[in-house]
Amino acid sequence: MTSLSKEIIELLNKKKEAAFEVVFNLYYPRLVYFAKEYVVYEEAKGLVQDAFVSFWEKNPVISNESQLQSFLYTTVKNNCLMQLRHQKVIKNFKDRSKERIQNQIYVSALEQLDTSVTAFQEIEIIFEKTIADLPPRCREIFILSRIEGKKNYEIAEKLEISDKAVEAQITKALKILKIALKDFLPLIAYLLVSGH
Repeated sequence: MTSLSKEIIELLNKKKEAAFEVVFNLYYPRLVYFAKEYVVYEEAKGLVQDAFVSFWEKNPVISNESQLQSFLYTTVKNNCLMQLRHQKVIKNFKDRSKERIQNQIYVSALEQLDTSVTAFQEIEIIFEKTIADLPPRCREIFILSRIEGKKNYEIAEKLEISDKAVEAQITKALKILKIALKDFLPLIAYLLVSGH
């Protein structure tokens, strides 16, 4: 599941804009997908952009991708919490008990969510082991789809099988991964969505 090379991380630590752009392009959609589970889509985009601004300004020293993920997800998590608490203050002046309850559920879920470096290292270990344990054809198709980003029809052509067979193998892999990574779903949901 590691996506960034050591060179990119080194360049990021030197505050090179090209490396920051690579990280932004890779993580922006993932973080928006994560944030929109708790706040509306437009707010999610703004909160994620704020997290990248914070990252650029603070310029933390990153030694590996797990540290980067932890910083970005923790910042977005905290931004979402601030947004939800702000909404709660506003809603206290209005009688919208259903929305208030939903807000409290999101706050509680976010507060309990582990975005530490250890959590991302654990995700990496579980992910790699689960992928390694998949049946060979299922593993090959999942890697082509989710890791290499190929479309279903491209995989079907390459492996000389039907689109439906590709879809079935991806669905099978996703079910297995969802069970294996159930404790971390908010952090990796973007990866486990059909049609990613």
